[in-house]
Formats: sequence, structure tokens, C-alpha cells
Amino acid sequence: MWKVLIEENALQFLDSVDKCRRENIKETLRLLKISPYTRQGAGDKKEIKGTSKRVFRIRVGDYRAFYVIEEASKIVKITEIMTAEAAHKKYGQLGSIALHIFTTI
Repeated sequence: MWKVLIEENALQFLDSVDKCRRENIKETLRLLKISPYTRQGAGDKKEIKGTSKRVFRIRVGDYRAFYVIEEASKIVKITEIMTAEAAHKKYGQLGSIALHIFTTI
């Protein structure tokens, strides 16, 4: 089982959406506890190509959550959550994601 942590700015975004969507996003993020890798477990997951780190995203309706995987410690860190539209604009900038304070979900 993997531990899922969420970065402070992603948590703030999550807190800004209505309760129903927030619970839907949290439920989808919990799927990463089983397996954060593409083609394993549930969820529409994809590795983002062209980044300096291995960055992944999981699709949650009209939202996208981006995460990195720390294999050795079995930790998944959610770095950002945003609308699909914002995510498509940012694909080329994902290599510079900063990891800050994380909270367990």
C-alpha cells in the first residue's frame, strides 16, 4: 500500500471547490494508494513526457491532479490539482514543479 501526501497549494485548490467535487477528487486520489502507476489499478493515469522528473497525472472529471512517486519510501506526492483547461496550458512547464509541505489525505 502506498502513502498519498498532498502539497499545500494543491490542498488549497481542493478546499476551494464545492464539497461534492472535493469528495470526488479525494476518492480518486485514494486510488493511488493501491497503485500510482499507469496500467495498474483503477483510475485514468498517465505519465507526463518531457519533464525533468517523472511526473504523472490522474484525471478526475474536469480536473487533473499531478503527482510524483517516491518508489523507495512508497510515497505518492500530489503536487498540483487544477482544471483540465489549466493543465493543458501547463504541460510544457511541469519540469519545474516545486515540492513543499505535504499533508496526508
